[in-house]
Amino acid sequence: MDKKDKKHGPKNGDEILEEILKAKEKKKVSDTELEREISGFRDEIELLRKELAHYKKLEEQYLDKLKRVHADYDNFRKRVIRDEADTVARANKRLIEKLLPVIDSFDQAFAMSETLGEGCEDFLKGVNMIYSKLMEILASEGVSVIDPHGQEFNPHECEVAVTADQEGAEEGTVLDVLRKGYRLNDFLIRPAVVKVCKK
Repeated sequence: MDKKDKKHGPKNGDEILEEILKAKEKKKVSDTELEREISGFRDEIELLRKELAHYKKLEEQYLDKLKRVHADYDNFRKRVIRDEADTVARANKRLIEKLLPVIDSFDQAFAMSETLGEGCEDFLKGVNMIYSKLMEILASEGVSVIDPHGQEFNPHECEVAVTADQEGAEEGTVLDVLRKGYRLNDFLIRPAVVKVCKK
């Protein structure tokens, strides 16, 4: 193997140096040539080590950038999903707010039905079916009714319209619901308007 092959062969630097030292022992090359060749190999090995360290540092930088880009993309994707869900929820909330007066009209119709007398049962049955279907659709979209009758007053879900002292009821108990409240999943659409016991 000639010098060029020794330099660029698959052997590492230590093996090459060993071969050079063996050659020196056999007196095939002079001491000066040998020292020059060893010095050249040492310089080349040092240069290769520096290049390797440089490329390892570059690899770490690129890997770090890749991890950051991946994390940024993941955060962006989650934010887009959350924003889309919030947009849909806000749109649903606005639509349900517009439907609430219609639902209130149904409630008023049912309250007045007691004064209508006989012969209206079939009509009321039909109205009740429409109302039930509407409430079923709203429930499937996450709408729930806030009807705190007989429960302790919750200021996060109710507004007090009237207070009264009622025997047998504890203070702060909701005596009557004057207007139902509604919630869409975690959003309060409208608080219930209530009559509360106050001693």
